[in-house]
Amino acid sequence: MADPETWLTTVEIGKVVGLKKRATQDHLGHLFAKGRIDADRRTPLVGGLGQPLLPGAQQWAAAIVAPDPTCAKCLVALAAYGWEGQIHWDELAAAAGVSKRTAERHRAHLIAADLVAFRPVPNTGQDGKNYGRQPDRFTLMSGLTAPKLAGAAWDEAPAVAARVIERVRWFVGYTEEARSNAVKSVTWCLRNGWPEEALLRALDVSENRQAYNPGGYLSKLLRKLPTEYAVPARQVARGEVAERRVDCPICDMPFKTKMPGRVLCGGAVCLRPELANPPAANVFKIA
Repeated sequence: MADPETWLTTVEIGKVVGLKKRATQDHLGHLFAKGRIDADRRTPLVGGLGQPLLPGAQQWAAAIVAPDPTCAKCLVALAAYGWEGQIHWDELAAAAGVSKRTAERHRAHLIAADLVAFRPVPNTGQDGKNYGRQPDRFTLMSGLTAPKLAGAAWDEAPAVAARVIERVRWFVGYTEEARSNAVKSVTWCLRNGWPEEALLRALDVSENRQAYNPGGYLSKLLRKLPTEYAVPARQVARGEVAERRVDCPICDMPFKTKMPGRVLCGGAVCLRPELANPPAANVFKIA
């Protein structure tokens, strides 16, 4: 209640109501089964003890317009696991009340509508080899795409692209021509709406990789990305944008934020006004 962004742990909830951890887990499971709380086991879905009704994955999935009723069932079943998670198709089919073949067929419909994104998870052994696959990881998507850059942001894209390239840990041993081509390719992605941090996560897939041909490997990774950036559903439901790195307009200190528009390092205020150059003018309150 004091800080909606920080969840209480199960142990803390148990201390408040006088229950041990296992009993608290059981009762949270009962509340979820009865539709009183969302899949995160923290967000109330119906009346409660005065807490605000926060938008949750299940509420979003129930309100979204799916391609067909069966897709809607599968979407609500996925939302029961949260905004993102890992699920086997047998579990999804059982939760949605459809056959496995039906669930797999409608998976393609959900992907085409940009409502769910799936990522395969290989089953890697201790020898480094892959032995089959684990259940896919999924992320609920909003069906919306990020707008293309315009104005000053369009002109700043090459500088941001160069900053992204510098942060890719495996991009070493390159020639100036390869670096110039890499900046041009990343600039094209940024101007098409890809956020800086999301693009970096897609490119910096390996921590210690020594690419034989850095430019060719970078092009291979970029070709796998969609032309437009699909916005995750959680960001739309919470009014957030993709995490981005910006400089405070007052103190010039860099920081990360998910808030849209012009943001200061403290959100609505600057945390270091004494570092302003020139110093911020004093504001006097006139009676």
